[in-house]
Amino acid sequence: MATINDVCKLAGVSKATVSRVMNGKGPVKEETKKLIFDAMETLNYKPSLVAQALATNSSNSIGLIVSFFDGYYFGILLKEATRIAEESGKQLIVTDGHNQLETEIEAINSLVSRKCDAILIYSRTMTATDYCKIQETLPIPLVVINRTLPDGLGHAVAFDQYDASRMAIEHLIELKHKNIAIITISLASSTGKIRLQGAKETLEKHGVYYDESLTIVKHGKLEDGYQACKELLSKSDKITAIFCFNDHLALGAIKALKEMNLRVPEDISIVGIDNDEISAFLSPALTTINVPIQEITQLAMNKALALISDKEIKPTTEVLTGELIIRDSSIYNKNQ
Repeated sequence: MATINDVCKLAGVSKATVSRVMNGKGPVKEETKKLIFDAMETLNYKPSLVAQALATNSSNSIGLIVSFFDGYYFGILLKEATRIAEESGKQLIVTDGHNQLETEIEAINSLVSRKCDAILIYSRTMTATDYCKIQETLPIPLVVINRTLPDGLGHAVAFDQYDASRMAIEHLIELKHKNIAIITISLASSTGKIRLQGAKETLEKHGVYYDESLTIVKHGKLEDGYQACKELLSKSDKITAIFCFNDHLALGAIKALKEMNLRVPEDISIVGIDNDEISAFLSPALTTINVPIQEITQLAMNKALALISDKEIKPTTEVLTGELIIRDSSIYNKNQ
């Protein structure tokens, strides 16, 4: 394995000159840089990331913390973040926050100690206040994904959760549904709270009664949707539509309805949120709200890269909206 001394010998320069080139510090002539880079390529020399981090106080990496590694949604986020990091010559260091505030804070501290240049975080436990307090003490930029922050207090890229619920409920109301049940994700997260607020206020705006007993709070998994749907149908036989706060809940609900010999959408319409890849291939294909996670990730990564170059960029929150994807799981209510 080639060493820095081998590079020095082949390029005909001192070790100090090679170090300046690798660390991007100090004046070095362009022709000398070319000699060094050519020597590194010829020898297939890979500088130690640890050594570079110690020398430059940077590991040329970006940290990414997600609430947990699960599902299509986070798969897209990780794939897109990795692609942009690689294209930018950065290493992406990914950490699982396990949906726990303490673990996520530990992950932030770990990434700081590993000399990351910036950190992106997708958390379902941290509040805007938590983020702002953490950012105040961080020596590196923090970019928040999927959460709005108070004006001027942080860098964030978010999804309009309220509007997603509005679109879903208005779609069902346009189809003449009035007995609409809701299966939510955890209301401990701001995502769940805002989506429920959007659903309730949209129903009220259109003069449709919101029946709190027909809202079931779950954790967002397939089994949760399955169990919640059975619970709802045991409470009422008048339900004509179910709005699920993610596609996994919707898939579980559809399975439960089929087992109860109820047809989707003829007997009960179903609408989800996410536009999971499998949603278009179900029978019936799922009507859902597309969450532009690829675009959200791109904006967050680009924001982090910009902050690495210029930490004085004004803090802002960029908010992206979803899109209603109408498929076969929602239909006009014939029993209105």
